[in-house]
Amino acid sequence: MRPVRTGGGRDGIAGSTLRRLIARRERPGGPAGPGTADAAGEACELCGAPAGAAHRHLLDLADRELRCACRACALLFDHAAAGGGRHRLVPDDRWFLKDFVLDDATWADLHIPVRMAFALRDSAAGRTALFYPSPAGPVESPLAEETWRRLEQDNPVLRGLAPDVEALLVNRTGAAREHWIVPVDDCYTLVGLLRTRWKGLAGGPDVWNDITGFFTELRRRSTTATSADHPLRT
Repeated sequence: MRPVRTGGGRDGIAGSTLRRLIARRERPGGPAGPGTADAAGEACELCGAPAGAAHRHLLDLADRELRCACRACALLFDHAAAGGGRHRLVPDDRWFLKDFVLDDATWADLHIPVRMAFALRDSAAGRTALFYPSPAGPVESPLAEETWRRLEQDNPVLRGLAPDVEALLVNRTGAAREHWIVPVDDCYTLVGLLRTRWKGLAGGPDVWNDITGFFTELRRRSTTATSADHPLRT
């Protein structure tokens, strides 16, 4: 297992966005949940216009970094043919999968040392990549293709994940057994939360309160669906 490099490059998908999320969280009144952002200092990285609060992101497929987008630029890239193969709009929908199948034995096969993880289809590498959040940043954990195929068979919704920009997010903290399809920037919000709030060996009460708040807000913003399919894929 290795931390994901956050300085750009082919495996640097977390790079610029993670740094921005950390900077926001260090400001008083920074965001506490998925999809939140402040308006101060944020500009569209395509046209330079103010991006506004809760703006969308575009994935730069060449640099593997997420770019802030104003409403006009987000609308411009809101279809599959836009971007000329260079940019991909990060979705803005969140789906709580009420009957997702992931038993304890399969979870153990994933070799995740914490109780949270996210997986996305990496189109450049041609494989599914599995990560977990840590105080050092996102850490990639090896994922056997056979294990992922078994998850897809049990949960066909996974076959419809938008490559690079949409992720399966798993929460097994405490008694929770929760599974979502989320925009990838939500996953890096969670990573940024751990990086900025973690203290000592166990994290401290503040970070765990923030993690609880993150998933509470995610539940509020999500649409409930089934693991067989969700509305965007029908």
